[in-house]
Amino acid sequence: MTAQTSLPSISVVVPLYNKGEYVDEALSSALAAQGILEVIVVDDESTDDGPERVARMSDPRIRLIRQKNQGVSAARNRGIHEARGDFIAFLDADDCWLPDYIPAINRLIQAHPEAGMFATRYYSFSEEGQQEVSSLPQPASGAPAGEPQLVTRFFESWATGNFFFTCSVVIPRRIFVEHNIFFPPNESLGEDQDVWFRVAELYPVAYCASPLVGYRIGAFPSLSKAATGTELPPFIRRLKERFDGGRIPPQHRKGVSHLLGRHQLMLAMKHMRFRGWTEGIALLFNKLSIQAPKIWIKVFLLACLPRPIRLRILDRT
Repeated sequence: MTAQTSLPSISVVVPLYNKGEYVDEALSSALAAQGILEVIVVDDESTDDGPERVARMSDPRIRLIRQKNQGVSAARNRGIHEARGDFIAFLDADDCWLPDYIPAINRLIQAHPEAGMFATRYYSFSEEGQQEVSSLPQPASGAPAGEPQLVTRFFESWATGNFFFTCSVVIPRRIFVEHNIFFPPNESLGEDQDVWFRVAELYPVAYCASPLVGYRIGAFPSLSKAATGTELPPFIRRLKERFDGGRIPPQHRKGVSHLLGRHQLMLAMKHMRFRGWTEGIALLFNKLSIQAPKIWIKVFLLACLPRPIRLRILDRT
């Protein structure tokens, strides 16, 4: 992006709840970037010193908003409604951006203004120093790192792994308003993917394959890993309703069917572990489940094993 080209105005939305020991680092990583119009910190009634730490930061771009505890979705939605920038970036209070993140987003916006999401690869890290880089979307896997590229088969790629996450994606503010797409309230499992799915059904994703955002693991319990429910999560149920109702665009139906199949097979394994063989077999032979043949074969072989052996294997997964 040349010096003469004006930078996009970006509002950063930061939900805050009891992450005071990390929030200074997170906000500093956002404020270091050019083109950041404001950083909106929505405190969801923290009980630690996080809000006071934010209030002590002297940068005039920081706006601290306090609300009664309503959950992360309500905090992000409040930030979106309060934002004044043309683009919304998300940053959790315990994660961080590398210096090249916003410049990479700016290049994506310039190269692919037709996109509905602008995202980069990310890496996870722990307090012990362990790091792991996220997966890549299928169309991007062979492209040079850092080169802007357009992901048009979002769901086919997402079915093989998440290639961005909440803190590595920027969305035009108009998309939230024009399409009434917001984070589902009172949900804390897949609430972000619900938004990505609905945007990706309408727009392609501009993507940078460089891992430029850090996702902290190990400091807080993982809701997704701890989930043991024996029903499809709400964000997948809503996707399936749109699929069954013919509301998924034709170019995405194959990818959505693969994604739904993978989730149904994961659910089948949970049934075999927690509820019984019958419910799992019914899901295994559902027409959507067969759309993920590699996983289907593994689950089928599990179903054929004697129950004590099957449970021992499932307890280790």
